[in-house]
Amino acid sequence: MRTIRNWVADLAFGVRLSVGGGRTPWGRLALTAVGIGLGVAVLLLASSVQHVDDERRTRQEARSGQVYVQDPAAIAGAAVLAVDKSDVFDGRQVVGVVVDPQRPGAPHPPGIAGNPAPGEVLVSPALKALLDGPGGELLRPRLPGAVTGVVGQEALVSPDELFYYAGSDRLLQESMSVSVIRDHFGESSPSRLGLDSEQWMVLALGVSALLVPVVVFVASTARLAESARERRLAALRLVGSSRRQVRRIAAGEALAGALAGVVLGWGIFLAGRLAAGGVEVVGFTVFSSDIRPELWYAAAVTAGVPLVAVVTAIMAMRGTIIEPLSVVRRTPAGRRRLLWRLVPIVLGTALMLAVRQGAGDERELMFVTAVVLILVGVPLVLAWVFERVVGRLRGGSLPGQLAVRGLQLSSGSAARSVSAIAVVLTGVIGLQTVLASMEATEVRRSAPADPSTLSVNGSQARDIPVDPAGATGRALSAVPGVVGVEPVSSSSLTQGEDPQAPYHGALIADCAVLARKAAVGSCQDGDIFYSSGTDQAPAPAAGTPMRVEPGFIGERATTWTTPAGIRQVGPLADGSGSAGFLLTPKAAEGIPVSARSVNIAVRLGEDSSPDTVEHVRNVAAAHLVGWSVTRGEGPDTAQSGAFDLIRYGLLLGALVTFALIGCSLFVSAAEQIQQRRRQMAVLAAVGVQRRTLAWSALLQNALPMLAAVVVALVVGALLGGLVLLVLEPSRVAFDLPGLAGLLGIAVAAVAVVTALTLPALGRAMHPEGLRTE
Repeated sequence: MRTIRNWVADLAFGVRLSVGGGRTPWGRLALTAVGIGLGVAVLLLASSVQHVDDERRTRQEARSGQVYVQDPAAIAGAAVLAVDKSDVFDGRQVVGVVVDPQRPGAPHPPGIAGNPAPGEVLVSPALKALLDGPGGELLRPRLPGAVTGVVGQEALVSPDELFYYAGSDRLLQESMSVSVIRDHFGESSPSRLGLDSEQWMVLALGVSALLVPVVVFVASTARLAESARERRLAALRLVGSSRRQVRRIAAGEALAGALAGVVLGWGIFLAGRLAAGGVEVVGFTVFSSDIRPELWYAAAVTAGVPLVAVVTAIMAMRGTIIEPLSVVRRTPAGRRRLLWRLVPIVLGTALMLAVRQGAGDERELMFVTAVVLILVGVPLVLAWVFERVVGRLRGGSLPGQLAVRGLQLSSGSAARSVSAIAVVLTGVIGLQTVLASMEATEVRRSAPADPSTLSVNGSQARDIPVDPAGATGRALSAVPGVVGVEPVSSSSLTQGEDPQAPYHGALIADCAVLARKAAVGSCQDGDIFYSSGTDQAPAPAAGTPMRVEPGFIGERATTWTTPAGIRQVGPLADGSGSAGFLLTPKAAEGIPVSARSVNIAVRLGEDSSPDTVEHVRNVAAAHLVGWSVTRGEGPDTAQSGAFDLIRYGLLLGALVTFALIGCSLFVSAAEQIQQRRRQMAVLAAVGVQRRTLAWSALLQNALPMLAAVVVALVVGALLGGLVLLVLEPSRVAFDLPGLAGLLGIAVAAVAVVTALTLPALGRAMHPEGLRTE
């Protein structure tokens, strides 16, 4: 019982030391609380990212069936049929779900009170605002009906999503596949696709590079005003306090600032949560209600941050407890040793090399542990490097001498002020190296799109017996700004009923288009050609039956018999190696138009307006089903999209982390000025100009930053190289513009922090600073 009372008394005494004694302790407590509060807020925000993603995915999956079928037997007994739609308007994606109830009382999707009737459209608030605003008339013709209501939040991925529900009674006549809902929407949603191994490692590297610096920042913030705290506790040690008492008192001092920081951090997080709803950052918006950390993570942050602060403060008291006289006399501390500081980096390197031999969850755990160990080793090595470099500096101008001498007396504090920056720079450099190498290795993106060419794709409804390519092509030719149209239809032909029978593609176009596709020679409507492809396949004999695959649900396959007079030509001009038929319109009359898909190349004139693309989309929507309009080669592959999502997500996190670290620099610089105000007041009293001290302050901020950048470049290159050894790309590349941008951020941080601390520097030079604490 007495031991507990002693603990409580010592902790309470430490708290009194942190808040008592005039303005200075309150200032130190405020600086500590602000620094830790910012770190807590960022950690809580990071813990909310998974919940935001889960909520978005859940709402997206709950509003449609997702799994599409073509077999009429699988459709029988469905309560609702649904089809997802996708469109683009003015660079923004427009998505929708068209529902076709099959019985009264059928289930309806979330966000609305009941299924819309045929011809009715319910839109999101953002889409309604777009339709009612200027330019909305260009989008309105593409909606499958009249707007009759608004969709609730339960169905929306984000506040600014352009989304709609539409009713229909013709989905089987207008779709090649439908989603079947039997009991409720979302019942057949597939399991969420995970990232592949490479994407997961890139994401894990990025997350570690963003969160480890925050923890380092919190630990270093807990040691603000360390010099004054050491002198107070050393005095207590000299007057008879035991080592355990000094540790407990130090824990009480650190605990006061940490608890205040946790409370402030929760306040910052909750205020930011309210303000973040609907705000767009890097094209991304969220609902405020989605920004919610996991309960266990929030509890870990709330309890763990004070624990980290207390442990850090106690560990920093080793010199005070052992040699209190050296602290009181302000003699330089003993030289740091390098060997043990290299242990985390060496262990991380060895573990990363072992990742190549691991598998499954064990491999993933080893990878994350290796990355964290390497990043944690950065501030340890940085302190040693900075002490050795600064210790060798001599001479120079008066500002340089003042800056160097101040850094030599407190190299540890200076290194800690930039330790979080060194860690985040290390992680970002490693991440940039990995991404640049993977982009140089994998051909993920299509050829650069030609902005003057559009590709219109789709199919024609089966109950409209008009050549889809020809009719759509003629309508597109009438659009102002369109100077050329190249309509092509295609179909799938199988030689026989056996699924393993040879497959033959069929391109249907007029002679002018076919002449650009292959060297057909003389041509007139009714001719038929066969491209041999790269394998020089012979043309099927005349009279060979070809199975024409149906285009819509419930359609039966038809047979097209090859006519006589097939002329064999060489490979297609675009270099594709597949063999197939080239048919003029008359020769293709035996192939149903409903079994043809359409691809129309549209060339825009130099004087075409941005609205020309929207008019082209309106024509496609009026003539085709399942249509799309893209530029050039179309969008990136799914893998490229996943990497881009990781890139932009980590970019957003890096911006938040850099903002946090900028605040840490300012807090550390302000604390150093407050700690040295007596010395600055003496220098001002003997005639040292404010400009000299300002240059000295700039150098005191710049030299630690320079050391941090150098260490980050070396360790970041090591980290990136180790990750590349695991991923084994065929080519290693470096993101030089990205590295230049990081250096620019470091320079800007030094300049901004120095400028912000000039007012505090001026106050420190006032004669009032000569007064003792």
